[in-house]
Amino acid sequence: MSPGHTLVIPKKHYRWVWDVPNAGKYFEVAQKIARALQKAFGTDFVLSKIIGDEVFHAHIWIYPDPAQAGGNKDAFVENAEKIRKAIEK
Repeated sequence: MSPGHTLVIPKKHYRWVWDVPNAGKYFEVAQKIARALQKAFGTDFVLSKIIGDEVFHAHIWIYPDPAQAGGNKDAFVENAEKIRKAIEK
């Protein structure tokens, strides 16, 4: 979708996000990633999607607004490093 597009996926299989035990903790992780994306890609506009029909495993899409995020969406290694550094701060 954009540079930094991230999926938050539980290690254990759950069909739906709503089936994940301790959903509050799961969404805290999603929030942590969203804040890191804001820092790493210089935008306050971070989008999220929970759809569930394309992959039969709970997951949350989190990504910076494609129109505002600077960078190359195909630079996976570089983008991952930017996100790691933003989480550490």
